[in-house]
Amino acid sequence: MNTVLIVDDDESFLLSLIDGFKSYEDQFGIVTAHNGEEAVAILNEQEIHLVLTDLKMPKMDGFALVAHLSANHPDLPVIVMTAFGTPDMEANLKEIGAFQYIEKPIDFNLLVTKILKGLEGRSKGFITGVSLGSFLQLLELDKKTCTLTVRSGKNQGTMYFKNGELMDADTNDLHGIDAAFEIINWKNVEIILANSCDVTEQKISESLGYILLEGSRRQDERESLTVNPGPQNSTSASLDSIDLAGIDLGLDDFLHDEDAIPSPSPAETMPLHSAPSMHASNPLLQQFITMLGSMPEVSNSILVSKDGNVIHTATPSDDQLVNFITYLSVVSEQLQMAMGAGDRQYVLLGLNTGNKFLVLCGKEVVVGLEIGNTIAPGPVAAGLRPVLSRISLQQ
Repeated sequence: MNTVLIVDDDESFLLSLIDGFKSYEDQFGIVTAHNGEEAVAILNEQEIHLVLTDLKMPKMDGFALVAHLSANHPDLPVIVMTAFGTPDMEANLKEIGAFQYIEKPIDFNLLVTKILKGLEGRSKGFITGVSLGSFLQLLELDKKTCTLTVRSGKNQGTMYFKNGELMDADTNDLHGIDAAFEIINWKNVEIILANSCDVTEQKISESLGYILLEGSRRQDERESLTVNPGPQNSTSASLDSIDLAGIDLGLDDFLHDEDAIPSPSPAETMPLHSAPSMHASNPLLQQFITMLGSMPEVSNSILVSKDGNVIHTATPSDDQLVNFITYLSVVSEQLQMAMGAGDRQYVLLGLNTGNKFLVLCGKEVVVGLEIGNTIAPGPVAAGLRPVLSRISLQQ
């Protein structure tokens, strides 16, 4: 029998959930805790198959509990209950993607669906565990003040947050933003959280989104010098990527074949966005474009809205390329839905020139990138997603 651990300091809320879950007692049992300390004790005593936790609790809060889970139970599905209260924060939390979340007041039917999906495991698209990058974004969203000690093997670093802003970071031999770039790329980390921050002077002025993006880009650059990515695991049900790099699709010829896909008629085509004014009024979009321009592994890039409008191009492009990128974004999303995969896919195509063409989909923006054949696409995609997924074209 599967067991679900519910962690919340509201006794009446716990009792209401227990009563509601009686109809599902043949599918999972319930264990409750009033704070993180009680939850850790339970985890040490018995097997738990999923954790549902609130964030605001006494003694050991939900953040500290999630940090503990990331280090000691990395494969345990986690559902975070939130009461952030603003659409922007809720939308951003959805994009973190490393754990499930549900808003308070709780929609009971939705909660049951998430629990059952989590207990079914990764084969149904439920992502288990909590990555360091996701945890940092959660701190930012909740405007958390804390000090994180991050350990990975022999490495240890410290990150200081005040009201959700990264103030400073240290490792054994690095400080400030250089230390942050190093820490965020550590694997198999242990996170220890203290609910205080002694740093008063902000040594890091860059946003957390920029640090996650640039840090991943630097890591990708290092790995590309030594790593030759092997074939994708065809048995992975999470569909991390749709990898067509080994297939010659004739993309180079297609992009120059005016008859390949007819261009939309004027009546079907919306006016192109004015890139300069749009960039000036959209900081996230400007940050993303600036990062693309600074990446040496990207030889060409184009940003397109999901309705087929050009937002930005590194070099002049034609309607055929715009249509093709838009088409790929639609196809990849349809495959994602059909296979029940998560929302973190990319499309990778092999070009006749020997380069690769990488297509990433955000909520409202699609980006196409030409990268070298030796570049590992996974880290590039992972590095770009934190900003891409948050770009909105709504003014």
